[in-house]
Amino acid sequence: MLRSPAARKTVALLAWLGLLAAFLTAALRHPQGVVGVMEAALAHVRQGPDGGLLLVGIYLVRPLLLLPVTVLTAFCGYLYGPLWGLVAAHLAAVASASVGYGMARWWRGRTASTPGGWQGWMRRGGFAAVLVSRLSFVPGDLVNGASGALALPFAPFLAATALGGLPGTVVGVLAGAGMRGHDFRAAAIEVRPGFIAASLALAVLSLLVAWALRRRGAVPVGVPSQPEALPGQLGEVAADRQRGGGGR
Repeated sequence: MLRSPAARKTVALLAWLGLLAAFLTAALRHPQGVVGVMEAALAHVRQGPDGGLLLVGIYLVRPLLLLPVTVLTAFCGYLYGPLWGLVAAHLAAVASASVGYGMARWWRGRTASTPGGWQGWMRRGGFAAVLVSRLSFVPGDLVNGASGALALPFAPFLAATALGGLPGTVVGVLAGAGMRGHDFRAAAIEVRPGFIAASLALAVLSLLVAWALRRRGAVPVGVPSQPEALPGQLGEVAADRQRGGGGR
């Protein structure tokens, strides 16, 4: 039995590395590599009766296999059209980001203090830090992993991900929707100037919504600037108070 947290994390790490190595080995045998394997899987999504469930499954394992989310986003637009493709892609992307966040949060464990530098900025910034990272097109998996590893509260992470990821999702979905009527090929994804303009407009709108939410206090900002006390530390504080009171 693996009772030690370190032992469980080691086994989980080795299992993940084995899964990733097996997938990459299989992908290297495909003429088009990882993208070719994704296109073959997405062809089953399009043709199969349970394609929607398969697509959700691909989104959920995407953080484990380090799959590019842009291909999946464009495919949602290709399969469902601009409107429903945007709904499907956005919800699935937020769920996928939550998986990456949860993996990093579990691996990190409990955090007793707030670090300094950019790590401290992300922990204290919470919602704003994640939102700025999303709108700056920082790689999503990096933001997910950093947020989980730094133990950002889940609620502001989720809200900032849903809001900040929308502009990029719109671009991908519109690019995929433009391929309808043809075979889906990742290499044929074309981003037009109008898509970029729509993305920039949504980015500005996202910032305005975030500003309004912050003014209303509707979204938690992040963790407190002071480190959270652990149970053992609470006992020490109580003992110190008793000694201080006894000396008066």
